[in-house]
Amino acid sequence: MKLFKSLFSSSGCDEAKAQATTPTPSIHGPVPKVEPPPANAEPAATSEPAPAPEAEPKPAPGPTYIGESVTCPEGGRLQAKIEGRYVTVLRLDGKLACIDAICFHAGGPLGIGDIEEVNGRKCILCPWHYYKIDVETGDKYYQTMEFKEGKMQAGEWKSNGVRQRTHKAWEEDGKIYVQLSTYERRPSHADYVESDGYAFDEKCGDRCLNAPPSANKLKVHSAGADGRKPSGQVLRGQYHT
Repeated sequence: MKLFKSLFSSSGCDEAKAQATTPTPSIHGPVPKVEPPPANAEPAATSEPAPAPEAEPKPAPGPTYIGESVTCPEGGRLQAKIEGRYVTVLRLDGKLACIDAICFHAGGPLGIGDIEEVNGRKCILCPWHYYKIDVETGDKYYQTMEFKEGKMQAGEWKSNGVRQRTHKAWEEDGKIYVQLSTYERRPSHADYVESDGYAFDEKCGDRCLNAPPSANKLKVHSAGADGRKPSGQVLRGQYHT
């Protein structure tokens, strides 16, 4: 009975508890005591990889020689491919203009289209869908309709905004040069023009680049508030490929 009480006495339990909370020494030495960091201690510095240096922007190529001035007389045009981009150079009223050769709308051969005057502005006419594009600004024009005297009548011409990209073209020492307005295949949203979508398409561009000489001759028509229609020469098969 005394043996039974001694086994379950409080002193025996206290000693067992004390032994249970005593850390067992390691075979490699005593267990180190870990002290908490001071309250005012600064966090340890962490080493992070240095940021990669930013790539320098690719410099834009310089002007591109297109041809001799004599190869583009008044009313003539030159087809070219610059850095993969298809462009058309025209001489109208003694001035050079350069515009993307492929129509923004459906990839048509805009560069071989007729020239029409819309309220005094020189426009190139897409042979596929008759879109009128200003050769200097790239604006697309459309004619409004007005209801007068009980019927619909042709109204004034207005712009839908810039749809076709234009470029700088000039002459120097009897040679024609072009400086592209962008060399990016995918310009940023702010710089994007709709014709950028087709500008590098080889199938579409070759329709202009390989067009017969007759397609690059001046064909001027008028288009004003009188509602005159385009000639439709291309759709009749003269330049169809």
